Amino acid sequence: MFKQNKRKQQENIAKTNIDILISLIPMLLVAFAAYEVTPVLVILLSIAAAELVDIIFSLILQKNKETLKDLSGINIGALTGFVLAPFTPLYVAAFAGAMATLFGKVMYGGIDKKVFNPVIWGKLFVLTFFPAVLAPNSSAWTNPDIFKLPSEEVTGLTSFLVINKGIIGELSIIAMILGAIYLLFRSRITWHIPVSFFITIFFGYYIASNNNINVVTTLGEIIFMGIFVLTDSFTTPQHGFGKVFFGFLAGLSTIIFWFLGIQTEAIIYSVLILNPFTRPINTIFKPNVFGDEKVSFAEIIQGLGLAILIIVLVFAVSYLHTLGFVPYIVYIYIVYGIWRLYNNR
Repeated sequence: MFKQNKRKQQENIAKTNIDILISLIPMLLVAFAAYEVTPVLVILLSIAAAELVDIIFSLILQKNKETLKDLSGINIGALTGFVLAPFTPLYVAAFAGAMATLFGKVMYGGIDKKVFNPVIWGKLFVLTFFPAVLAPNSSAWTNPDIFKLPSEEVTGLTSFLVINKGIIGELSIIAMILGAIYLLFRSRITWHIPVSFFITIFFGYYIASNNNINVVTTLGEIIFMGIFVLTDSFTTPQHGFGKVFFGFLAGLSTIIFWFLGIQTEAIIYSVLILNPFTRPINTIFKPNVFGDEKVSFAEIIQGLGLAILIIVLVFAVSYLHTLGFVPYIVYIYIVYGIWRLYNNR
């Protein structure tokens, strides 16, 4: 019975990953149309490295013969590639995909046991070890000699079809919307996290603009992260109210980071802080025995306490970031990951 349930779960994960990969096709086509083959190679190298790490560590060292059947390595590599700049050096793209899989999935023993979103780790590793690559003024973001549309034409409604700068996944808002519609139609995501995240973020944009805070995070990146990254099945809550709570706090944490002067890493830090709270959120906001998701007063109090704790962690991470200590946290996590890999071999 256990083997049958495990096999069924892997089949469901594989089907979900296939649908996610299908939803990314419109963005891949736009990236190719805008910048030809380079962003496609960035994604492919990220996928290849992710799969290679999965084969070496999961299949060969951990003897997990089922690990390649759920296509999670391909999915992690693809999404990691999409959150990178279009002209990211190929070795950096491979590094991102490999680190996302190794320290986001393999070290936990499987995709269903992970605590943190692997894609977030992949990008944070790049920001830690190759900070110049994704710096705002880096040449990895755009190439006017290759871009098919003149920059002056990318305005108004055209900007919803294609833009000339940003992560690979955000080059077309229309393409992202098409991907989201497909995932909603296939019931691979729900509206709860993206909508609560977007509403909170846009409210924060309004407050920030009124306080003369220049937010560098683009609309496209917010949309891509909200639809394709924050909705990860195993690192976000399962139930409706829990998902809304998660999306709201992800947005609120991002806004606080903006106000504290942290821009590029704001969403990344927010997701990493919230991921470990997925199980407590599931426990607090679980439906009752009749499937009713009404929130009781006790659940509101527990949720408020959890929210306060998360906000405290946001300020703590902001303080560590200001002192330049975040890379050392990454190094400690690497040591912890190596220790886990050694014990799971």
